[in-house]
Amino acid sequence: MASSDSKVVFITGANQGLGLAIIEVAGLRYPENVYILGSRDVGKGEEAVQQLREKGVKARVDVVQLEVTNDEHITAAVDYVAKTYGRLDVLVNNAGMLRGVGVREDDPAAIRATYASLFDVHVTSVAVLTLMFKPLLYRAPAPLVVNVTSGLASVARLLDPARRMFRVPPYGASKVGLNGLTAHLQVGENDRAADDAAHPEAPSLGPRIRFFISNPGVLSTSFTRFHPLGKTPQLGAESAVRLIGDAEAKYDDYIQWEFEGGEMRKVPW
Repeated sequence: MASSDSKVVFITGANQGLGLAIIEVAGLRYPENVYILGSRDVGKGEEAVQQLREKGVKARVDVVQLEVTNDEHITAAVDYVAKTYGRLDVLVNNAGMLRGVGVREDDPAAIRATYASLFDVHVTSVAVLTLMFKPLLYRAPAPLVVNVTSGLASVARLLDPARRMFRVPPYGASKVGLNGLTAHLQVGENDRAADDAAHPEAPSLGPRIRFFISNPGVLSTSFTRFHPLGKTPQLGAESAVRLIGDAEAKYDDYIQWEFEGGEMRKVPW
């Protein structure tokens, strides 16, 4: 069991890139926490833990096999957290995939497969994982869910003629879907908490879960094919890490946040 002074933090897609950087930055800043590194390949996850140790991370880091589209993996991950820690304080839905660049527009099967795979990872799997972890989140004193989005999911910025953004409709649309899912989950949770407050005599599921959206910006990682103008993964991790450590509840929930110019900023929908 984790102590009451620490947080149990589960990060998906965390054996490389942004997910690994989130554990690195958070682990150095909040070494009292427990970090659970979700990785499709356990061996690669263990290699990632060794990299964290070499960078000075002393916090406890567990490796759990997790392919977010695999329901058996999800069930096993929830069971592991339940038996090992009895609660989950923070869930970071970071796992993602980049497809849709150059997809043929005259091939309906390819178009359908591209959109289906992206929405499965970025929307459906996030919903499944979050709902399956809900009972453990309710056991935490101040539960958080941080969903990692993309700048392409800001419709306001996309439609701004002064901005020139990448054109990857399948990927961008799936991240818009993720943002919408986050808002719906938060509103539903707000309604539940309000109902609890109106009926204090009835048993409560637990404290209100706060949902956040983290926009890391364009990064220089394998995910973006090491874009020459991208941020380091550690700098991209900053918005998620600051949300993880938001003990004072100074950040509004179900809002998109980014870390730019040395400060946290809201991203328009």
